[in-house]
Parts: sequence; structure tokens; C-alpha cells
Amino acid sequence: MIRRLIKMTLKYPIIFINRIYLWFYFKTRKINEKYEEIAPKGNEKILVLSPHVDDETIGLGGTIIKYHNSGSKMSLVYLTDGSGSTSHKSKEETAKERMEEGYKIKESYGFHSVYFLEKVDGTLDSKDKKLIGEIIEILDKEKPDIIFSPFLIDGNIDHVETTKSLEKALSIWNKEFENIYLYGVNSLIHPKIINKVSFLDKNAYMEKLDRFNIFQSQWAMGFSVFNLLDRRKALMYGKGYAVENFVGIDYTILNVIIDKLEKEKFNPQIFKQISSEFTLIYAFIKSRKEKKIYSKSVKKIIENKQLGGSSYGAY
Repeated sequence: MIRRLIKMTLKYPIIFINRIYLWFYFKTRKINEKYEEIAPKGNEKILVLSPHVDDETIGLGGTIIKYHNSGSKMSLVYLTDGSGSTSHKSKEETAKERMEEGYKIKESYGFHSVYFLEKVDGTLDSKDKKLIGEIIEILDKEKPDIIFSPFLIDGNIDHVETTKSLEKALSIWNKEFENIYLYGVNSLIHPKIINKVSFLDKNAYMEKLDRFNIFQSQWAMGFSVFNLLDRRKALMYGKGYAVENFVGIDYTILNVIIDKLEKEKFNPQIFKQISSEFTLIYAFIKSRKEKKIYSKSVKKIIENKQLGGSSYGAY
């Protein structure tokens, strides 16, 4: 009761502070000037890997809407059962509710197929051979042109393991795969690494905002903070009503990045995840030094590839 009263008292001052903080943060960021705009062509096959039901909307909801409107064929994979989210219900009931929400998301966005791998929330493991096999089966069936998966510098182990699992699957399915777009979920991607930008008009932004109403099981999440972030990201580019951004890489770069982060003993638990207005600024500043180091390593790997580098031994 006391905690709730404190949150109610602080809610609007924090909302006000967040808006000022993010305005200055994004207005003063240096970006990767060589970014490419994501402009769906309409004949692409899109595969979205989402660790939990809602990650797809947080990270790329507006971009999914753009692909759907262009006529692209889209498929969606949920890797965990979502049972670890804050809830008054049992884990089994929570998992069932989140699956129902996943089906609603499928229909809402217009995905032609959705897969539920139902791994226990919080236990996703890229060493799981069954998991890798399931992803390969989906890749073989859907034959995507573009794959969306979470960015590796993230504060949630399931997000990281999702993309590491994708790398394992691609190493068997197609080492020549070129179009992997890594998206941010509860952790911000360093602006200098971003090389793919999706500009959202007001309609796409409002449609994405509406999708958050589907996630009734996620009552503890403050989704408005992600709407705010999308709007403020547009300040970096001086265009768009809102922005979603990505790191576009191929299989080779993904493999090297994962190897580099493992050698640097990357631990997602050192980061604070953005989950509401109350955690925003703390998530921005916690372990900022470590995030900068990891981001610099990733940036160097990507730039070396773009410059025609053939050896990554120095990294």
C-alpha cells in the first residue's frame, strides 16, 4: 500500500523528468551517418524471432506494420512460454494467457504463421540441440529473406540466447545468410552502431501503440515508456514521427560478434532493463561504461566487414 502510494506520488514528476532527459539525450547523440532506411519492397519473406510475447511489438511493432502494408509474407516465432512474468496467477495460467495474446498478435499484425516453442521463461539456452533443430525446421519451412532477432547487448538472458540460438541454426542451415536485423527490446542500442532505421509515420506509430493493449497479462509493464522512446529516437535523425532502429548484419558478422562478447565474458545481468517510466533513467546509466566497451567492440567488427576486412583475428 505504501509502495503504491509512493509510486502514485512520483508518477507525474518522473514522467516529466523522463521527457526532458530523453529530449536532451537523443538531441545530442552522434549517429552513424551511413545508416540505411528500411523501406519494405512487398515481395520479401520476413521472420521475427521474439523471446517473449510482447518483445516483437516493443522492438519492431511499427516496422512489422510497414511490412504487412507492403504485402510481405511474415512469420513469427515465440521462443519461451512467458511464464516468468510478474503475475498473481500460476505459471501455467500465465503461460496460457500469454500464448492467447500471441495468437491475437498474429491476427492483429497479419502474420501468416506463428510458432510457439514454449521453452521455460528465463531458461533459454543456445546449447539446447532440440531448440536449434526447431529453429532450423522453421527456417527450412519459411525460407526467410530477412530475420529479425534481439540485439546481443541486452539485459535479458532470453533475448541474448535467442540470437545466439539463431546463429547456431544458421551455421547449419545457411552460413551465407545476409539479412539479419537485430532489434532493441528493454536495452537501448548505441546510436553509432545503428545502421538500419525504420521511420514511422503517425498512423504506424498509433497502430503500434494500440497493439500494447493486447498484453493484459503484462500489467506490471509500463509500455508508455517504449512509445516515448520511439518518439524521442526521431530527434537523432530529424525526420519521422517516430523511429525504430536496428543493427543489420550477416551470419559471418553475427558469429564474430558472439565470439567476441563471449571472450569478453559478456554478462547480460549487469544491465538494468527498461520496463517502465520508473526504471528508464536508471537503465540508461547502470553499467554505462561496460555497455560502451561492448558497443565499441561490435562497431569495430561491423566496420571492418564494411571496409572489406577478411580476418577478425585481431578482435
